[in-house]
Amino acid sequence: MEEPTFVQVQDLHKSFGANHVLRGVNLAVGRAESLVILGGSGAGKSVFLSHLIGLMQADRGSVTIDGQNWAELDRGQTYDLRTRFGMSFQEGALFDSMTVYDNIAFPLRRQTSKMGKGEIKDRVAECLETVGMPGIAQLMPSELSGGMRRRVGFARAIALKPEILLFDEPTTGLDPIMTTVLGEVIIQMRERLQATTITITHDISSAKMIANRVAMMFKGELVHQAPRDAFFNCDDPIVRQFVDGKSQGPATEALIKR
Repeated sequence: MEEPTFVQVQDLHKSFGANHVLRGVNLAVGRAESLVILGGSGAGKSVFLSHLIGLMQADRGSVTIDGQNWAELDRGQTYDLRTRFGMSFQEGALFDSMTVYDNIAFPLRRQTSKMGKGEIKDRVAECLETVGMPGIAQLMPSELSGGMRRRVGFARAIALKPEILLFDEPTTGLDPIMTTVLGEVIIQMRERLQATTITITHDISSAKMIANRVAMMFKGELVHQAPRDAFFNCDDPIVRQFVDGKSQGPATEALIKR
């Protein structure tokens, strides 16, 4: 039997003044699926991610998570639904004045009153183990490399054992070896949590590594979606323009006409 849709986006529109950023986005994601959304700068990926987690309200259309429409929830329901998400931001977005331990413990202390100090300590250690970085809890973010900061950000994102993991450009600015390491960590986190994973990136190698399904965002629209292998072998001109990195021929003509 086909798994029911867990994340449903229907005809999503968002404008900032005259800038129409999202133009009728439609998307359905199943439980424990790993979706990667590719697209260049300015395609609308980060704005779309903000709608998925309920940080922005759409001008038109809807985002529904496990049957709950963000626009129909009161403040308490919004808070409860958001705790089912874990999000990793670009560059890790750590609190520079806090140790690694306190960065990861932050959501545990803020969003649950039931965990004692010992339980929080155990959960922080478990999260660091999951991302392959045990024994660094007392370091400061300034003592970490870029890749280490990203992994600590991942550890914080999974602290509350979320059902949905969102990654915003998780490998930007990293070398190919660290990009592969982070891809492996993302896969491991998803498998341990059985989480639905949505990643936005322009990194094709990462997409090939972590995705079950890939979508292409261009000028605020999802112009093509397919299972990973079918996506990278398709003949859609916009996908080929992005994947092949070519700026001439039919692909460019299609880009100009859109």
